[in-house]
Amino acid sequence: MTFQVQYMVGDEALVTGTDVAGNSGRTTVSTSQWSELQAREGFTKATEDFDKAVEEFFKPLTKAAKKAQKKLAASQEQDPISYVVIDEGVEGVEAKPRQLVQLSRDSIILRLIEEGDTDRLVWVDDHTLAILAKS
Repeated sequence: MTFQVQYMVGDEALVTGTDVAGNSGRTTVSTSQWSELQAREGFTKATEDFDKAVEEFFKPLTKAAKKAQKKLAASQEQDPISYVVIDEGVEGVEAKPRQLVQLSRDSIILRLIEEGDTDRLVWVDDHTLAILAKS
């Protein structure tokens, strides 16, 4: 129940291993979709890290600006006796649609190996690796 992935030139990988039934085999799979998805995930993580670093860098300035704004607002504040709040209001949050990518057979194989969930991979013959349906 061990699988190894050796990446090759041309967006392919050689997958070798033994399944839960003790059958062994080797096959090649396309890595193009899985690599693209991992690169996208890496870029998203790097962007989040960058945004956090920028936020940390500007934190003292942002804090000072908020403090100044608060003092200015306090000097212009109305006497609470002069108004009634009916509804505090809600600031909108922009909707973000769900993104779903249908994985190819080869990407599913690479994902299962990467996640260590190889119990679902079985050799049909020496060169054909299949994916069992979730039970």
